Amino acid sequence: MSAVELTGVAVAYNGRPVVRDIDLQIPSGGWLALIGPNGAGKTTILRAIAGLLAHRGRIAVDGEAVRDLSSKQIARRIAMVRQEPYMPAGMTVAQYVLLGRSAYFSYLGKERDSDRTVVARALERLSLLGFAERPLETLSGGERQRAAIARALAQDAPVLLVDEPTSALDVGRQQEVLDLIDSVRADRDLTVIAAMHELTLAGQYADRLAMVVDGRLVQCGAPEEVLTELAIAGTYRARVRIRAVGDAVRAVVPDRTIPPLDPHEVPIEAPPRARVRAESVVIVNTGDGKGKSTAAFGTMLRAIARGWSVCVIQFVKSGRWKVGEEQSAKRLGVDWWAIGDGFTWDSKDMDRTEAVAREAWRVARERVESGAYRLVILDEVTYPMNWGWISTADVVDAVANRPRAVNVIATGRDAPQELVDCADTVTEMRNVKHVFDRGVRAMRGIDF
Repeated sequence: MSAVELTGVAVAYNGRPVVRDIDLQIPSGGWLALIGPNGAGKTTILRAIAGLLAHRGRIAVDGEAVRDLSSKQIARRIAMVRQEPYMPAGMTVAQYVLLGRSAYFSYLGKERDSDRTVVARALERLSLLGFAERPLETLSGGERQRAAIARALAQDAPVLLVDEPTSALDVGRQQEVLDLIDSVRADRDLTVIAAMHELTLAGQYADRLAMVVDGRLVQCGAPEEVLTELAIAGTYRARVRIRAVGDAVRAVVPDRTIPPLDPHEVPIEAPPRARVRAESVVIVNTGDGKGKSTAAFGTMLRAIARGWSVCVIQFVKSGRWKVGEEQSAKRLGVDWWAIGDGFTWDSKDMDRTEAVAREAWRVARERVESGAYRLVILDEVTYPMNWGWISTADVVDAVANRPRAVNVIATGRDAPQELVDCADTVTEMRNVKHVFDRGVRAMRGIDF
């Protein structure tokens, strides 16, 4: 059984997805390093494992779901060292480390001799016995980091989460701290999950590396599989060489002699992020150019050819704007809902048009959340969103928290930024030239 298991884990802040569809298994006694660019979601994953963030999917420790555990039960299973831990002024190092034993205190909150023994052992292991009575505010950055790790070790939990354990340390202290964590791991069969920026250190100490980019897991494997020049160039836009150190360890060495990367250059070989198979994606077609809906319906045909169930909800183009694809799509078994009432400038009764748009969204949300379709197309959904008739936050929430196998395509001009942030692929179609500018009317069978 895995000590820690993540299945379909997703986290959103204010309706904006930050981590999506993470699947990981970390065996008891293993060390997994989360790597990836700044803002990739590494800390968010750690906080979700620690039960500090609401999440979709399942996070389990030795088979027990974290969301079903009390805070005290979590503290006895999971210890976490934050990148910048809060340290109350006036508290001594010994008192601070003793806080790690709070999950074991008696009902009246009183520590026992056994708790003080554990604290003394943690202080000794971190070379902090001489600092036991020192106020926290008098410590250097490296000493504070060691105190935070001592508190986590005093917690005596089988899982240790560490967020950037070497960020405030010089090279000697970095090795010292990581050696310490590794030795405790060996002694206690401790499971370690660490977010790490130092790729060379991550490759030396961790059994496996999980590369996270834009909230998604793009590669997970042994250091020699993940730490490649191509992967780092594609993920970090960094110019590096990979050098062997000993038989297995690989060092990531910046090399300024490598020519700067052209942001438009296509790599000879696809980077790891292009090798991942996602269960579903969100696509947004926006911009003032033609073809947004047409592109979506082209994807619809591909989905039908693969045997997928498809649903289309049209928020605008119905009535005299009815599109030509509808009849053919229905013959192919597409569940097609032309609920829109036209564009606002075409409306005879704005109250009715708004009510129709709201009803269209009710139907659309039901279809997305049902999980009955592999592809749902929200055609021209951005218009009622921008008119204020449909809540952008509501749309983003439904799309972000959809069943895992449901793909979504949203079309329309001026897609709200929140919807763009939620999407995996965004295409902006730009109007270069348009026949309408010469007064030519829209042609049925071509334009709609």
